[in-house]
Amino acid sequence: MRRKAAQWLPLLALLMVVGAVRGEVPQRVVSVNLCSDQLLLLLADAEQIAAVSYLVQQPQSSLMAATAARFQAHRGRVEEILARQPDLVLAHQYSSPQLLQQLRQLGIRVEIVAAATTIEAIRATIEQVAHWLGTAQRGQRVSRALAQRLSRIVPSNESERVAALFFQPDGYTTGRDTLQHTALELAGWRNVAADLGVEGYAPIALEHLVVAEPSQIFTSRYGSEPLSRAELLLQHPALRRLMAGRQVIDIDYRYWICATPQIAEAIEQLYHIRRERRQ
Repeated sequence: MRRKAAQWLPLLALLMVVGAVRGEVPQRVVSVNLCSDQLLLLLADAEQIAAVSYLVQQPQSSLMAATAARFQAHRGRVEEILARQPDLVLAHQYSSPQLLQQLRQLGIRVEIVAAATTIEAIRATIEQVAHWLGTAQRGQRVSRALAQRLSRIVPSNESERVAALFFQPDGYTTGRDTLQHTALELAGWRNVAADLGVEGYAPIALEHLVVAEPSQIFTSRYGSEPLSRAELLLQHPALRRLMAGRQVIDIDYRYWICATPQIAEAIEQLYHIRRERRQ
């Protein structure tokens, strides 16, 4: 362990000098999580980005894979991160606590992006990350653009809301305090999983799903994975009778992995599907 620590000393000395010379606005930012990666790519100047995690370069996980491909990537090892000489590491609420503790013990500034499940929280996160990056005005523009885009969605009266839910891989559904719940509600649907008292992500029994009588079922497949248990369950005769010939609609899984401004695209899709149902 002492030998490894000794190997880092020259890098640590350089990091201290960089931080002292360049002041508060970070010049070399490393992100260590898919969600903080995407916010970094959206809000930082290109020359500020020292590295992102490899996950953001994978199209099956990231809506920004093409943009991320322009930058160096790492796999979350301390040595890799130090080699990029960061003066700021962006992490996420669900990042490895051990990794973040190591970085802080080595004198690296670490800022943690909180998980968000509402539009208000997403906007606050955008503005907070932009503040850390020294791009506050850009953050405010992105935040306002998100609010303006969603303002074009016409709110529904409670009596006009159509019952729906998400039925996820392995038989899970999404209740309150999830991005999918927020998206359904804003798009004018009524999340019957929330009516059933579901909080967060939780399994739902087939009989409960049938009793809930959703008019529409959504799902979100990850990448090109084979049929999941949930999708096989959707072929059950009871559910086929319930759906009465209507299709289960797939909304891109990548919208739900991270709370970013791209959530507006998912909400618009759900909104247009609901409007078509009314016509």
